[in-house]
Amino acid sequence: MNPTKTTAALLMLALPVLPVYAGGYIGIDRSSLTVEDESGDEIEPDGLRFRIGMRISEFFDLEAQFGRVDDSSTTAFDDFETTYMGAYLKGYLPMGRQSALFALAGVSGVEYTQDIAGQEFSDDQSGFSYGIGLETQLTQSLDLSADYMRYNTDEGLYPEASAINFGIKWYF
Repeated sequence: MNPTKTTAALLMLALPVLPVYAGGYIGIDRSSLTVEDESGDEIEPDGLRFRIGMRISEFFDLEAQFGRVDDSSTTAFDDFETTYMGAYLKGYLPMGRQSALFALAGVSGVEYTQDIAGQEFSDDQSGFSYGIGLETQLTQSLDLSADYMRYNTDEGLYPEASAINFGIKWYF
């Protein structure tokens, strides 16, 4: 089974049985991914990441992330795309009245696709994923967010993928 679909299915099964503490949120981020290939070279595609989450207590959220990045300027490939999704438990440490540090951990699925001279190659990976970041409240329903995520640490064609993300989060 596709690891990305498995991650999404597990999240969807867990969400209805958990109590909602203070509503949900959606977020959109600019994502700069760094993908290391098996030879140690790095590819740095850019794209977008979408987040949806809900509070389950004063200091914890459940969050799902969906992202897609691509790079068609890489000289080694005609095109390189990465699609990823994950499900996370996110914990907060308040820093003053309007900011909080956070850490999140969970599972992710990552799919890499590259096009070389008209031939398409792909690789799927899944596993443990984690991140750290900072959120600052701009208004009662809008936060500014920045984080570092590590999406996979598997062996294979692309053993490492991490991202720096910067965006906004809207509470509903």
